[in-house]
Amino acid sequence: YGLPAGENVLDKLVTALKIMGADEVYDTIFGADLTVREESAEFLRRLETGENLPLMTSCCPSWVRYVEQERPQFLKNLSSALSPMQMFATVLKDRYRAKDAADGRTTFHIAIMPCTAKKAENQLDSVKPYVDVVLTFEELQALFDSRDIDLTTLEEDVLDNASYYGRIFARSGGLSDAVKEGLKEQSIDFEAKPCACDGIEECRMALLKKSRNALDANFIEGMACVGGCIGGAGCLTHGEKDKTEVDKYGQEALEKNISDSIGVYFASKNTADDA
Repeated sequence: YGLPAGENVLDKLVTALKIMGADEVYDTIFGADLTVREESAEFLRRLETGENLPLMTSCCPSWVRYVEQERPQFLKNLSSALSPMQMFATVLKDRYRAKDAADGRTTFHIAIMPCTAKKAENQLDSVKPYVDVVLTFEELQALFDSRDIDLTTLEEDVLDNASYYGRIFARSGGLSDAVKEGLKEQSIDFEAKPCACDGIEECRMALLKKSRNALDANFIEGMACVGGCIGGAGCLTHGEKDKTEVDKYGQEALEKNISDSIGVYFASKNTADDA
């Protein structure tokens, strides 16, 4: 977005998006905290029964499509948890449903993603009622350019927070780390043995090994893009991403664990709604 390398643009993006007409701006990574909570609970249920293991993540639509087309025998292994985009969208729309009815208006939800495959995910019947439009980072930059919006000149605004684990969700291995944390926070004494697939070729190899009983893992994190979502096709730059920068951003989180993040969010929203 025209800022020095490594500079956090999120707070400036809030200002830019409000200039473009957004009433409220939220960080989708809070949806990652919600997804991890659900996925950890599902993982626990499967560990207890021993059924449909390894649990395979469902947040990357390209990975899910790959399983559907190339290895349909593993469809039962895919998690039923919604992706962070879907998870937060349902929370958002449910929160505003009563207000919309009272005010005679309709909340329009735009999801801004580094992923072109999210546009296909948005066409699913289960997603359409909650996410109205998906824009990539490249498309957002084009909109800023069309309005001559220069982020370097803008003031910072407040962005809702998420946990460290929600913030690292977008890099390869981040989801696996988050699920381990989800089990830990529930005081669960099961061992997570994750296989984090960094790119579609590693996804292919993991499924091949599993089909031959040559993979010792009870959890498979499937990320079609090399590096994870930070390597998405809709990003502004397409070189190799430094995952340590994502971890540094995660360490800036005010709420360090998942439970704190979810608790703080709903407490603040309930207070705002009551007011």
